[in-house]
Amino acid sequence: MIKIFLLHIIANAIAILASAWLIPNVFYEYEFISLIKIAAMLAAANTLIKPVLKMIFSPLILITLGFFTLVINIFLIWLVVYFAPELSIVGLTAYFLTMIVVSFFNFIVSAIKDKK
Repeated sequence: MIKIFLLHIIANAIAILASAWLIPNVFYEYEFISLIKIAAMLAAANTLIKPVLKMIFSPLILITLGFFTLVINIFLIWLVVYFAPELSIVGLTAYFLTMIVVSFFNFIVSAIKDKK
């Protein structure tokens, strides 16, 4: 369990770096400690807050055929940006693209976890 959480932190750190490098309106202060802090906050939000939000909004997720999970993911990234001044994302498009990058890296970790 701890190993998987640490893998999610590493994947989130790589996703934050990739987002800052690839997406024009994503700004990150390049310090290792702040990167780990942001990645840990994102992993904790995905582990603790996301299941609760998915349970609360399950009727809306069902009505929108799953597309509301994108809104939940963007909200979680916004929450991390709000509490981490080292990371700044400007614009809804940048949030959406960052969500795609973070989701991609977390999907890879989940696929590795499911293989074991």
